[in-house]
Amino acid sequence: MIKRTRNAVRDFLRARAPGLARHVSTFHLTDDRKLLEAVIFTQLRDDPAVKRILFVGCEWYTKPYESRFRSKEYWTLEIDPGKRRYGAARHVVDALKNLAQHAPPDYFDAIVCNGVFMKTAIETSEEAEPSFSACVHCLRPGGWFILGWNDTDDLRPYPPSESPVLAALTRTRFPPLGTSEHPTDTSIRHTYTFYRKP
Repeated sequence: MIKRTRNAVRDFLRARAPGLARHVSTFHLTDDRKLLEAVIFTQLRDDPAVKRILFVGCEWYTKPYESRFRSKEYWTLEIDPGKRRYGAARHVVDALKNLAQHAPPDYFDAIVCNGVFMKTAIETSEEAEPSFSACVHCLRPGGWFILGWNDTDDLRPYPPSESPVLAALTRTRFPPLGTSEHPTDTSIRHTYTFYRKP
C-alpha cells in the first residue's frame, strides 16, 4: 500500500510538476545526467557563438532545461505528442528525420541528441542515418552535434563510429572535458561524443 501510494505521488509529480519531481527523484543525479546539466549545458549557455539550440527527446526530467537557456533560442523535438508538456515553447512534434521540415538549413548552433539513439527509440540504421542527416542539414558550419548514447550491445543500435553520416562530421574536443568522447561512470556506459560540422 505504501509503495503504491509513493509511486502514485511520484507519477503525479512527474506529469504535473516535473520541477518538483526532481526534488524527490534521484534519476537526474546519475553521473551522465549531472555531466549533461552541469558541464555540457553550462558550456553551451556561456558560449556566445551558441545562440540557437535544439534538444532532442523530452521527458518529465527535461522540462526545466529551457530555463537554463533563457538568453538563447531553445527548441525541443519529440515524436510522442503526449510529451509535449515537457518541451520548450518552441517545440516540434515529429520524428528527428523530419527536422528539415521545421527548421532551415544551417540554423542551429548546437543540437543535443541524448538518449534517443538506442534500441526502443531510434533503433536501426534505416532510422538513425536519415535522422543524423537531418541534424547535419540544420546545423550551421562550426556548430556542435552532441550525441549521448549507451555503449552496451543490448542498448545501442550500432557504434556511432560506424555511421557514414557522422563520419562526415569532425570529432572535436569539448572544451570543459578536453576530449571528443566521454564515457560516464554508469552501468549503461552512457557516453557523450562531440562533433562539429565542417
